[in-house]
Amino acid sequence: LLSAEPSVSTPRLNMSPDLQQLFQAELRELLLGTQRIAGALPIANWDGIADSAMAMRNSYILEQKLTTAQRHDLEQLPEQFKAFDEAFHHRAEKLEHAAKAKDAEAVSFHFSRLLDTCVACHSTYAKTKFPNFRPEAGAEHRH
Repeated sequence: LLSAEPSVSTPRLNMSPDLQQLFQAELRELLLGTQRIAGALPIANWDGIADSAMAMRNSYILEQKLTTAQRHDLEQLPEQFKAFDEAFHHRAEKLEHAAKAKDAEAVSFHFSRLLDTCVACHSTYAKTKFPNFRPEAGAEHRH
């Protein structure tokens, strides 16, 4: 997902202030959800994980009632950004189903992949907010 080469420029997300506020509110809720899931997973709190994952899935901004101007702004966002957002919410749905099935391995997998979508999006579109995603000069990509 992450490139070892420093990017020439960070893609810009041009949002109106009110759409940006909606996204920021959604992101705050998603952060809380990931924190709740991280605490619930080691104790097998399947209902808590399913509830948090469902709330994360349902927070999908593309499914909210938006003004015409907000919808226009949203349509202008880069396709890659919209794909990251859609993938996140799709992964939250898979996480919810795994938790309802009480499948610890699947829950761990889907939670990890959910976080991968956060990292991919933030390292692409939020380098200013999260500067540690900026690759160091000459840095190598390793696992």
